Formats: sequence, structure tokens, C-alpha cells
Amino acid sequence: MARTSALPWRDPRFVGFFAAAALGPVASMALRFVPGHLEAAGHSPATIGEVMAASTLGGVLALPLAGWLAQHRLRGMLVGGALVQAVGLACAGLAADSVAGLAASVALMSLGTAHLDVGVVATVVASVQAERRPQVLAYYFAFVSLARNVIGSALAEGLLGRWGFSTMCLALAGLAALHVLLRAIAATPVPVSEEPAPPYREFLRDFARPPVLALVLVFTLLSIHFVAQESFITALATHRALGSVTPLFTAYFAVIALGRAAAGHLVDRLGRGPVVVASALVLVGVGAGLAEVRTQLGMIALGIATGLGHLLLWPALYSTFYDRVRGRGMVSAALSAALAAAGFAAELGLGAVAARAGYAALYWTAAGCAALAAVLALPLWRWMSPKHEGAGDGSDPDPHAA
Repeated sequence: MARTSALPWRDPRFVGFFAAAALGPVASMALRFVPGHLEAAGHSPATIGEVMAASTLGGVLALPLAGWLAQHRLRGMLVGGALVQAVGLACAGLAADSVAGLAASVALMSLGTAHLDVGVVATVVASVQAERRPQVLAYYFAFVSLARNVIGSALAEGLLGRWGFSTMCLALAGLAALHVLLRAIAATPVPVSEEPAPPYREFLRDFARPPVLALVLVFTLLSIHFVAQESFITALATHRALGSVTPLFTAYFAVIALGRAAAGHLVDRLGRGPVVVASALVLVGVGAGLAEVRTQLGMIALGIATGLGHLLLWPALYSTFYDRVRGRGMVSAALSAALAAAGFAAELGLGAVAARAGYAALYWTAAGCAALAAVLALPLWRWMSPKHEGAGDGSDPDPHAA
């Protein structure tokens, strides 16, 4: 059998584009510390959820246009996304003491970040052959995890601890402004094959098939778990006096980085369906742990468990959607819409749960969402298998070759 094409690590445009993908996630880490800032100011979990839901609303507003822009106006989309992100960060720095001002600011931040996320992931996927998508997505998500959970989290938390929330946001706004300039002048990778965007009617018909919708529900339930952890983790740590959250995310990244370097090419060999079900079951345990954790050592252990749960989960899910539905940009936008729906459910629904019954109830509910996702994914095992031939068959003797 012929050797599959290598990942394009020798293409300077791809490498530069891939490296620049870190800037958006690093700047977006201001969002992680908004709940802790509000908790420290005495606001309720319900208020925190409402503010973070404005962040989700910003992402939703980006989606109707984002899919089309990713296919037709990529550079403008990336420049505009970084610019709106910078404006939102600057506004957050200037309105740090206002709940309404923070809500509007995080909406702008997320509006920009959503455009960046949709454009970058669609471009990365288009830069490799179909059989390489799980592997390149594993590396991409690991790199984004480094940017978010180690570099971005440590940078934001360091700025917050030394100079306060307002200065942190203004400093990250400066980083986002640098990102604007970089996206304006840097070249974008050339797709390995041009995929014409299908008409919206055909895309919707393709997307509305029962197995696709069932997998969207699985994706949304697991995203609720993810958003619940992301949106409330600093508030939880502040409420229980657990200390810094950076060690948790550093442990998480260590598992992601080492695991994806060693096993990123094994998604299809292990089976996308089994990967999703097993990952969901691990995340059930993570939700239960967050509900009851009382020490920073426990938080670090949960960071390791979260890394195991997310290790191959998202490459398996995204690869399946890109294989089964035509239109990379519109698929990316649709998945962002599902993530936004999960954000509303987590930030408004689970925020209200926490206001009534505490953070333990919030995370037990998130664990229930992951359990339901595991059950719903079971009938999709065979359907999730890759469409391309020879995927995961070991025909490439060096899956990490440049």
C-alpha cells in the first residue's frame, strides 16, 4: 500500500501559520479569569453565569458569516477577528468594575476569538490529506492547549497577581494588536486540494442526517462539560480557597502534549467511536472529582484526568465531522455553534444550578452530561469509522515524519 503523505512541517507558510495560531488563545485567557474576578467582588454564581453567557453570545453572532468567510475571505476574517478580540480586551481593562461593561467586553472578545478559531482550524484541516486529519488535529489541539493552559494561563495569572485584572486585560489587548499586524502580513497555507463550498441547502441536508445530528448532540453534551470546567474553575478555586489554577492546567497540558505526541496518529487505529466513549467516561470521573475536590493536590490530579479525557476526544470528533459533511468552513462554524449552545447551557443553566445548590451540584450535573454522551455515542461506533481507505492501518512506518 502506498505511503500516505507527510505532514507539511517543511512548508514555511504552514509552520508560520501554525505557530501564529498560539496568539489568539493566549490573548483569550483573560476570559478564564473573569469569573474569579467577579467572585472576589462578591457576585453570585448566577451573575457570573450571565456575564459568561455574553461571551457565548459573542461567539454565536460570529457564526452565520464565519463559515463563508473561512472559505472565501480568510485573511480578512483572521485580521478582523484579532482586531475585535483586541478591542474587547481593551474594553474589559477599562470597564473592570462594571458587570454590564464586562459582559459587553467578553462578548466582543468571543466574537473575535470565534472568527479566529473557525478560520484557523479550517485552514489547518485543508492543508493535509484526509487520512492525516486526525493526526494534524491532535497536534493542533495540543499546541493550542500549550498556548492556552500553560503560556496564556501563566501569563494572565502572573499579570493579574502583580498588577490586577484591568492591567492584565490591557496587556493582553496589546498582544492581540500584535496579532492583527501579523495576520495582515503573513501568508496562509495553500490547501492540498480545493474543496468547493457546497450551497447552504446542500450543506444543511448533509448536516441534518440522523447520525450527524446524533453526533452533534454528543459533541454538545461533552462541550457542556468542557465549558463548565473552563467557565467556573477560577470561581470554584476562589470560593474554596484552592489557590492558583495554573498547576491544574499545566498538568493537563503535560498529559495532552506527551499523549498526543505519542498517540496522535492512533485515533483511527483505536477507532473513533471507542475513543469518544472511553473519553466521555473519563470525563464523568473528572466532573465528579471537581464536585468534591478540596485541595490543590486534588486539582492537579484532576488536571491529569482531564488531559486523559481530552487526549484524543476532540481529534476523533472533528475528524468525523470533516469526513462526513462537506464544506470545511461551514462545518467549523456549525461545530462552533454547537459549542456556543453548550456555553449557554453551561453558563446560564449550570450557573443557576450553582446559585441554588452550590458548585458541587454544578459539576455533578456536568458529569451527568458526559455520561449521557457516552451512552449516545455507543450506536455510532461503526458509522464514525473513517471514509478514506487505509486509515490507521500502520502503512506509514514513521507517522511523525516531517
